[in-house]
Amino acid sequence: MTNSNDKPSSNENHGGLSILAEGLGVSIRFAGEEKHLLKDVDFLIEPGEFICILGPSGAGKTTLVSAMLGQRNATHGKIRIAGRDPVTEFRRLRGLVGYVPQQDICPGALPCRRAFNYAALIRLPADTTSNQLHQAIDQAMDDVGISHLQYTPIDNLSGGEKKRCSLATEVLSSPGLLLVDEATSSLDPASEARIMDLLAKRARSGMTVVCVTHHLDNVDRADKLIILAKGRVVWIGTQTEALQHFGVSRLSDVYLLLEDQPIEQWAEKWVTYRASLKAGKVEGQLEQPKGMTTLRLHSVANEHPIGQVKQFSTLVSRGFESLLRDRVNLAVTIFLPILLALAVFVGFRDTNYSAPFMMTRNLENSEKDVIADLWGDIRKAIAPADASTLEDKTAIMFRVFLDNHPALMEHLKADHTERIIKDAIAEKIPLAPDREIISPAGTHKLLFVINISIAILGVLTGVKEIVKERPMWLLERRHGLAVLAYSLSKLTIVGVVLFVQVGLFSGVMEMADALRVTLGGQGPAELYRRGPLIEFGFNWLSAVGCALLGMIVSALIQTIEQGFLAVPLLIVPHLLLGARILPIRGGLLDVLAKTFSPVYWAHRGVSSEGDGVPYVWQCYGPYNDAMWIPLVGILLQIAVAFLVLTLVIKYRSKGIQS
Repeated sequence: MTNSNDKPSSNENHGGLSILAEGLGVSIRFAGEEKHLLKDVDFLIEPGEFICILGPSGAGKTTLVSAMLGQRNATHGKIRIAGRDPVTEFRRLRGLVGYVPQQDICPGALPCRRAFNYAALIRLPADTTSNQLHQAIDQAMDDVGISHLQYTPIDNLSGGEKKRCSLATEVLSSPGLLLVDEATSSLDPASEARIMDLLAKRARSGMTVVCVTHHLDNVDRADKLIILAKGRVVWIGTQTEALQHFGVSRLSDVYLLLEDQPIEQWAEKWVTYRASLKAGKVEGQLEQPKGMTTLRLHSVANEHPIGQVKQFSTLVSRGFESLLRDRVNLAVTIFLPILLALAVFVGFRDTNYSAPFMMTRNLENSEKDVIADLWGDIRKAIAPADASTLEDKTAIMFRVFLDNHPALMEHLKADHTERIIKDAIAEKIPLAPDREIISPAGTHKLLFVINISIAILGVLTGVKEIVKERPMWLLERRHGLAVLAYSLSKLTIVGVVLFVQVGLFSGVMEMADALRVTLGGQGPAELYRRGPLIEFGFNWLSAVGCALLGMIVSALIQTIEQGFLAVPLLIVPHLLLGARILPIRGGLLDVLAKTFSPVYWAHRGVSSEGDGVPYVWQCYGPYNDAMWIPLVGILLQIAVAFLVLTLVIKYRSKGIQS
């Protein structure tokens, strides 16, 4: 009997946990009807047993594992892990239940030992010493037979070796129960056999092991099989007994029987068989576990939980080390902004940033009279087809001149000429020359293209950041990883990466512009920009805001491929709401831009419309150009987006309590 006040070492085995299911049912509402995913499931798994769960697709295997993990509420009956409800008493089981999903759960760029070091910092108690941590890592690697691979990057391992790494990660804390869900489905026969041998070895050491598998060649390693079909139990027992029960010579033939014959028939046959066992006073399936010790269900992980600051620092360190060790990703991170900057520079190489532009004003009253009289004479001059019919001397003089300039004659005869003159006299349009200014077109276009390029960098960085390690962070949530620590770590990593990328982009643009000016060319008009440092700041904040939007999508999707397909959907709204293609002068667009588009605030922060800029180039209409307004606007967007990201991550890990 173990005293609950004893404090085990970090790698001490907790002892196997029992699993008891009585009348377990899980159902959902579908198309107005109740659909049973599991129905009347009864079984008892003894501490230290190795159990394989088999069944055709849709049998309810993964649903059963989810119920064991506390991710699925039982709608009928109950399931207990060592007597505890995995849903309501999840915290008391933390550190005692390990889970290996089908996907690999280790950061591929890291060597095995480094990956295990970070995993141990998340999983083992906060008071674990450095020696205890390294002992736990050595023991886990030795247990799964990968000690010789400790300095090999995980990406360089075979499929079977990667799966051993996933197993080693979960046995670091020596859980009392290890759940393995289809973890061998993609392995070759030899690798699958080795993994099954490892699981059998863990069970012999006292750990309870439950493995869901489609492979049938190596299930003889298991102590018992649980066979499900359409949510019903049709067999619990050894492989030999299963073959006798179904009257077949191969387990694969059982699947054919379950497909060809009514499931109710086999479920009823199992109930009858189990009743005969009890009637014959043979050990029943639902007796209390034999020889089960009193377990430390408070768990060492709960005695000394890891604080969020340590979780945050561990995740940040792992993220940066993974980035620096992944040479391909690192090269893309560095060279992508440089190439984008060079592309923008080349695209604007012939832009005349100081092109003159004549501003106009409304006609004064005296000018209106002159224009009206002059236009009357011109109309008389161009009206007849034959100039000989003209009698007015002024009209004749105009006609003689225009006959020598046929192109001008055609312009004056055009319908729009009459309309322009009338609108100018009515003060509907400014027509009189006023003053000459530097055209803002080139500078504003350049600044906006830079804004959009930076937004693309942000979205590309964010949209892959969460989904690429989805199995890993979901699993670490089971070990107490706080959502806030995780989301803050991602914001920090992305923020630093984008700080470097935006710095590289801005540096290349500034050096290229300086070189062009040195060689006698032109740089962007200073009148219409805020300056390089301010532009860098706003563009970096815009990139972070866009990355957060990308991370929200990344947390919602299942694969990186889906994320990259979403990139155009994330970029196009910024093109439209950034205020340079569609002027934002109020109304619904104004609300949407200020609420959802970091590019809007970034462009407003880096550009200046200046005094007297023509209305056609005024993106915002009358507005306050104080710099603090776009700064506050973009910071608020970042804060709200971060809050949404945190809530989405919490939602995506619902059922996993931390």
